[in-house]
Amino acid sequence: MLYSQSPPQSLTTLPPSPLPSIILLFAFTHIPSTLAITSSSTKNCYSCYRTNGSAPLYFTHYKFQDFRDIAGALDLPPLITNASLATNASATLPFFEDETWKSEWVVQNWNNTDSLGKDTPVFMVNTANNVYIERSNSSSSSSHQSHLTLRTARHPTFQSVAEIVSFSESYHQLSLRLLARVIGSPGACAGIFTYHASSIPSSVQEADIEILTSDPRNRVHFTNQPFVNAAGNDVPQATVNGTVSSDGRRDWTAWNVFRFDWEEKRSMWFINDEKVAELAFHVPRDPSALILNMWSDGGVWTGEMDRFEQAYLQIQWIELVYNTSSVKAGGANEERSESGEVSRSLEKRTLGHEKGCEVVYGVDEMGGEIGTPVLLFNNTGVAMNVKDEAVRGMIWIPLVLVGGLVFGYL
Repeated sequence: MLYSQSPPQSLTTLPPSPLPSIILLFAFTHIPSTLAITSSSTKNCYSCYRTNGSAPLYFTHYKFQDFRDIAGALDLPPLITNASLATNASATLPFFEDETWKSEWVVQNWNNTDSLGKDTPVFMVNTANNVYIERSNSSSSSSHQSHLTLRTARHPTFQSVAEIVSFSESYHQLSLRLLARVIGSPGACAGIFTYHASSIPSSVQEADIEILTSDPRNRVHFTNQPFVNAAGNDVPQATVNGTVSSDGRRDWTAWNVFRFDWEEKRSMWFINDEKVAELAFHVPRDPSALILNMWSDGGVWTGEMDRFEQAYLQIQWIELVYNTSSVKAGGANEERSESGEVSRSLEKRTLGHEKGCEVVYGVDEMGGEIGTPVLLFNNTGVAMNVKDEAVRGMIWIPLVLVGGLVFGYL
């Protein structure tokens, strides 16, 4: 029987209970929400980090490096046109001498003297002068103030290039994301890749994102190296030629989020959250370094850049979730211990532990900020995130309502 206004007077009525209102008020003010964390809030917990994808992946470590507001950012540093001086160039900013940077990256100064020849005709010199923090020239009020730049330039007698290699060689499966773009003249290659060295070329393990400035501006190459066999023949199943966007509206001269997921049995690549490539052939197996570079040697792959031309790989931020291996190759891949104050200009968080997960954070969750993982579960397994777990987080509401009815409180 439905009562349109009030129940019949023959029925005994009780004063309206405030409990339903209290329950509903409590419910809607306690719906699980995304909770941003800081490095200090989890230092005593055993934490894991979850990514999205066709299947969630879990990692033990997290770090975020932000180049968007670095003090002392430069306009373009003058080029060094002497190869010897370029090799021995100093850092372009004190930023690169800070322990926070040096504990993460090593700026390279090697050259290709040993491999010069028909296939690599241009003398190529890595120089610290081509690694710098550049002042942004964007007029947008919401845009970044600075970014990391890797530059390559063609001089009359050589090509100056840029490369940074991770201090750690112990990355063992990861999810890497960068907000980056490539601009400049044809004849160069921007590389973002993992690398495990070997004296035998066919045994090198490498997973690449490569952008050629001679290519159409929406083309990107994704490869699990080696992509040639011992006889020097191409291995088609080791590489995919992808595009920045399926609709062709974006290219690599715009800012894009490039993502690489290295799993045990496959490599996957994404651009702006859109999956663009997947390979199960030659997936890296062993602990590896990370390498970012901008280079040209005049060979078939890059082409030869015209004299006095330049090209740039520019990066606003790098986000990385990863596992590590304690196995050391000649002691070379032991990670430097963290000590001292972390510079605010390059925030680093390494929160993994060897024991089991007690707290799980998401790096791809709705409502999360870049650089701040979102709390998903606490150590009891209770869901905390709106996107994935809101329904489970509200299960207690009907239970309380039913209990109130049973015991006559509603």
